[in-house]
Amino acid sequence: MKKLKLPNGFGSISYYGDHRRRPYVVKKYIDGKQKPIGYFATYEDALAYLVAYNKNPSLFNPSEITFTEIFKLWSAEHFPKIAKTTAANYTAAYKHCEPLYGKKFISLKISDLQAVIRAMSRAKIGYASQKKCRQLLHNLYTYAVKYEIISASADISKYIDIDKKKIVYPKSPFNTRQLNRVKRLAESEEPLSRWAKVVVMMIYSGVRPSEMLAVKKCDVKLKQRYFIVRESKTEAG
Repeated sequence: MKKLKLPNGFGSISYYGDHRRRPYVVKKYIDGKQKPIGYFATYEDALAYLVAYNKNPSLFNPSEITFTEIFKLWSAEHFPKIAKTTAANYTAAYKHCEPLYGKKFISLKISDLQAVIRAMSRAKIGYASQKKCRQLLHNLYTYAVKYEIISASADISKYIDIDKKKIVYPKSPFNTRQLNRVKRLAESEEPLSRWAKVVVMMIYSGVRPSEMLAVKKCDVKLKQRYFIVRESKTEAG
């Protein structure tokens, strides 16, 4: 992340070299002297702390703040709360918004946002990526409203249209005959029976592959015929 130009009185972030475990130092003027108030491993963490310390990102001139600056402020606050893969997906979506980078956020029109999606569609970039980009734009506008950089009525992200989802490879569940074949294999002495057992467990439990891989041996109760999933992608899981 490039350094964000901070307003007067907001504070500063200094970098003291790779040899330190937490090389980024947040400083504020206190009693007329600039004093360090926090040490951080990344610039993003330092910026998030400084924004939280000031409690008001709208100290940045709302009429001048750009799309890129909104993204940097939002990501500095939001990325520490989410998984690295999710943050990487948002960063990838941000790259599709390049035509908006230097534009003043407050002056953006729905046509500007829609143009980003149209460009993705023309480039054959599919539904999932368009949806993530729309979600990013919605998050940025929510952030801007939250900190009174724009008014709630200026949130135009809800009007963004994306391509309809196309099912390239239609999926269908196992039918009874197929399920019985897998169950017979799971109960056999065949070399593949261990993997068939895993398939049966996933079919009846509905867990995702990632959730299944996270299951520990101690959480599998063979006699009682159940297992425990301790890590889930969603709260419902």
